[in-house]
Amino acid sequence: MDGRQELLDLTVLAEASPRRILATYEILLAELRRRYVVRTNDAPVGQYAEWLALRVLGGKLESNSAKSYDLTTTDLKRIQIKARVVRKPAKPGERQLSTFRSFDFDGALVLLFDDTYHVRRATILTPDVVIANSRESSHVNGRIFIARDALLDLGADLTDQFVDAEDTLV
Repeated sequence: MDGRQELLDLTVLAEASPRRILATYEILLAELRRRYVVRTNDAPVGQYAEWLALRVLGGKLESNSAKSYDLTTTDLKRIQIKARVVRKPAKPGERQLSTFRSFDFDGALVLLFDDTYHVRRATILTPDVVIANSRESSHVNGRIFIARDALLDLGADLTDQFVDAEDTLV
């Protein structure tokens, strides 16, 4: 036994979907916050969003050093992926996406997850919509976009496609 078996039944983990593993992570993170072991909600949501987008949209994930986009789809669309976990009740700022610093992409995929990593919204916005509805910030050297429902309604809704895929992928 390697020591990990005592902490977690790894046979259950091996059979769980990525969404269920992340939902369990969220429970563990909340307990660590309650104990003041960690102070933030930093989580692997961005990487999970990229993984999920690749499986739903197809194509190729770009290297981490790619400046403007994360995924090139099979029809050669360049997609920037932004994701957030929005907890209940939502806290101020939870819908603020990471900074947009360049706009050399065809679409910005915004994925909003609940605290079980269930997809609540999946929307692709054009660069023009992002620019028109974000504010410039010299402090972060980029544009700040808040993923409000009214703004997400301006894009193409892909929520059903992502929901259909989230528990079927292992």
